[in-house]
Amino acid sequence: MRRILWGSLILAAGLAMLFGLGACDPEDFTAARSEATRVETATFAVTGVPVVSVESSNGAVTVTGVPGQTDVRVIVTIRSRAGSQEAADKRAAAVTLHLEQQGGRILLAYRGSEQVDDVRRYTGVAFDVTGPTMLEAGVGTSNGAISVTSAQGRISLETSNGEVTLTDIVGQVSATTSNGRITAERCQGVLRLDTSNGAVSMTDVSAALDATTSNGAIHFSGSLIGDANALETSNGAIVVAVPAAASVEFTARTSGASISSSLPLVGDTQGKEWLATLNPPATSRVTLRTSNGAITIGSRP
Repeated sequence: MRRILWGSLILAAGLAMLFGLGACDPEDFTAARSEATRVETATFAVTGVPVVSVESSNGAVTVTGVPGQTDVRVIVTIRSRAGSQEAADKRAAAVTLHLEQQGGRILLAYRGSEQVDDVRRYTGVAFDVTGPTMLEAGVGTSNGAISVTSAQGRISLETSNGEVTLTDIVGQVSATTSNGRITAERCQGVLRLDTSNGAVSMTDVSAALDATTSNGAIHFSGSLIGDANALETSNGAIVVAVPAAASVEFTARTSGASISSSLPLVGDTQGKEWLATLNPPATSRVTLRTSNGAITIGSRP
């Protein structure tokens, strides 16, 4: 009798826990069944160089400079999930956006803090922005990628759990992410690139450069400008390719791996710490730091 009673109590407790957990948030089991999409568009007339600020979460952001375009245009794509199509439609319709302009400053924002709890939890918002090639842009998102193409000006980018892609950029760029790679192609100016758990890849770049990551490799091909260039990682290799005619001083250090060069460097090229110059006297300098990764210095194709 005691065994039967004890078994009944355990069964009742288990059922109570099961139903209790389901009651906490029943939508956890059904949230992905239905999705609603809402699209908003806006166009802003501007004179001079526009300053564009984009804020979002759980969504990608793209910014593209278009030759000859004189206004700023945005397409906003809102996606909301729910247990039924009706509930998903209501969530998408309830999203509050800011598509605002004050002179040459344009704000494009989806702020999770301004949404009700269920909308914030089950909604993502993506922004696709086009404008003049000359612009200033500040972009912040999370759980989403950022891509900027064909732009000239000051650009600041920040995301998490998303990659950052820079293509055909001229200007001063600061890009930060985590758990995502950073890729830069055909960029000129000043680049400050920072990620973690992701690689940094730079191709055909001519810049004053500061690139940092952890648990990722760094690849650079291009020309280094100035005396304060730095490529630093941990648990990753560094590969640098510069023109054979360039004049560069390399300060390189690694642990647990090796340093090698196919270029005729002059100086200390032994062991795990090098201080050597290509075509001295140097007109530019770069520091290469890694641990648990090799450093390779070579000629740009």
